Amino acid sequence: MRVKLSNIAQLQFGLYSKPTENGNAAYLQAKHFDDWGNQTNKVDTFIQIDQKSESHLLEEGDILLVGKGMRNFAWTYHKSFGPAMASSIFFVIKPDRSRVIPDFLTTLFNMPQTQAHFQTLGAGSSIPSIRKSELEAFTVKLPSLELQEKTIAIKQLHYKDMDLSRQIFSEKQKVYQEVIKNIIYQKHED
Repeated sequence: MRVKLSNIAQLQFGLYSKPTENGNAAYLQAKHFDDWGNQTNKVDTFIQIDQKSESHLLEEGDILLVGKGMRNFAWTYHKSFGPAMASSIFFVIKPDRSRVIPDFLTTLFNMPQTQAHFQTLGAGSSIPSIRKSELEAFTVKLPSLELQEKTIAIKQLHYKDMDLSRQIFSEKQKVYQEVIKNIIYQKHED
């Protein structure tokens, strides 16, 4: 079944604020993530929660989607991350969890086909930007919750496999370096 994003989620913009080096909530920016929506950099920007900003605190299952620039990745917020707010570069998507699993939407948004679609929406300007109305009109092929869960399980297995591959590569590099070091610096008796 195909549905418009606006029928399965509420969309709002992140908060525009000047970050600080300390505060009681992380202030998430695009620099904290890679192109696939994985958190990469230690969060070094914060914001103080006050009455104005409190409504922008992220809630379990909120999805951040970059709406400006060439990188339109998505990321799902989980409470275990700690208090956080999204900067204004992000759309904050609040899915109807009775119809869609947040991690499923994030996986869909990070697919190359979806990324290509998002790039066409922002084309024609010096800094590509997705309009809220365009994102709300984006149609999603929505499988059953069971199939959504299977999709997420496959994604998690893929990430574990990639992590193991990186670890294996790192260990092979260490073995290679040690062998070469032993050959080059081996004490020769003349």
